[in-house]
Amino acid sequence: MSLQNRAYDSGQLSGPRRPEHRAGVVNSHGPGVQAIRRDILEGEQIYGIFGNRQGPIALVGVTNRRVLFMDAVYDDGRVALTSVPLRQIVSCSYITTTDQPVTEATVVGIKVGRNMFEVACVSPEEAQDVHGLIMWHLIGL
Repeated sequence: MSLQNRAYDSGQLSGPRRPEHRAGVVNSHGPGVQAIRRDILEGEQIYGIFGNRQGPIALVGVTNRRVLFMDAVYDDGRVALTSVPLRQIVSCSYITTTDQPVTEATVVGIKVGRNMFEVACVSPEEAQDVHGLIMWHLIGL
């Protein structure tokens, strides 16, 4: 079968919107969101703040220069706001169970060096937004 005659899934292919078309989108409120907003530097553009506030990484903020993690992994009740420059991110993954389609994943894994940071999103669409924003930078579009 030639490439031209091959049947494809459905219709037109589309991916995430370019990051600059998402500027200023912030999906939630609260102290973690305020901490991320307060940490935005001059000349930095925030694309969004995502997460369901559960698990070790409660929230993730994505800007044009870095990813900010609201990290609650400490056993003694402490939290950390951790910034990682986009150029240090190695990969970005959808994470789900074997009995669930990857297209329904609500967890995104962001690999920095050898460490994987997992953020649970409120919906598969939010997970796709996080993944797409990071991928725009990883592949240099």
